[in-house]
Amino acid sequence: MISDAANPREVRPAPPDPAVEGLLTLASARVLPLSSGGSHSGYAGDLGCCLIAAAQGALTAVSYARSDVLSPGQALVLWQCGAFTIQSVGDSVCLLIQLRGELPGRLLSGRLTDGAAFFPKGGAAVREAVHTLSVLEDEHAPVNGTSASAHAYTMLTHLISGPVSGLEERTERGLPPLVEAAVGIIQAEFPFLEGLDELAERLEVSKPHFIRTFTKMTGVSPGRYITHLRVEYAKLLLSGGENSITYVAEASGFANANYFAKVFRRETGISPSEYVQTLSRQEQKPAPRHDPFLW
Repeated sequence: MISDAANPREVRPAPPDPAVEGLLTLASARVLPLSSGGSHSGYAGDLGCCLIAAAQGALTAVSYARSDVLSPGQALVLWQCGAFTIQSVGDSVCLLIQLRGELPGRLLSGRLTDGAAFFPKGGAAVREAVHTLSVLEDEHAPVNGTSASAHAYTMLTHLISGPVSGLEERTERGLPPLVEAAVGIIQAEFPFLEGLDELAERLEVSKPHFIRTFTKMTGVSPGRYITHLRVEYAKLLLSGGENSITYVAEASGFANANYFAKVFRRETGISPSEYVQTLSRQEQKPAPRHDPFLW
């Protein structure tokens, strides 16, 4: 079994037999720990399929057509959805499997809505597939591609034989509607939110009840989650190298540059200026000599 505190890992099987490749190819399987507010971007193009499962903590998965919140043990399949982003609410472990070929679309055709299918108990199937591939790689790398395709087929059949992902199943989610609504608002408006009083009022609940429910269900307080998102967004703005500290502070939702610098150091251990210098040093290093991971 994969530990919920697992280190990052990626398994990339060898190409399968040509007779199988066009039908179902398991391109990669990943264990991806994410800190609160952390994110990962991916892409599922033509005949591309990505399976996302929450092994620990709550995740959101956003594509062009939809947005979903996953609790531990739940899974989401994205089929030919284009670009998508996975973001953690509290500290989490995300499992990702990338497939290519015609077969996933055929198997999932009755379950897809807006290019996605939600499986309230599908995390176990994804977890088992990642675990099996990890064991196979430990025994003999790279993993045989045809064998990996067989495991992918087994995983898909287990998913589609599970509960229907209709509206009645949505009520089984670990996150109540209050928390899902809060996560949606926070992710969309974190640079502009004035405080938790405003947010609780918009959600039509008391502030203590909101904080208590959000913290209990996600493992992180709403205030800290907002701070994490603002810091992650500030990192993105700083990485451009052209924005001033004052601009980044305001654009990320901080009251002023001094407060931003204080929070940034508390969250990252370094100042915004030191973070920019770190990025500059990394850019000066020679590029690693291996093929990049492609979604």
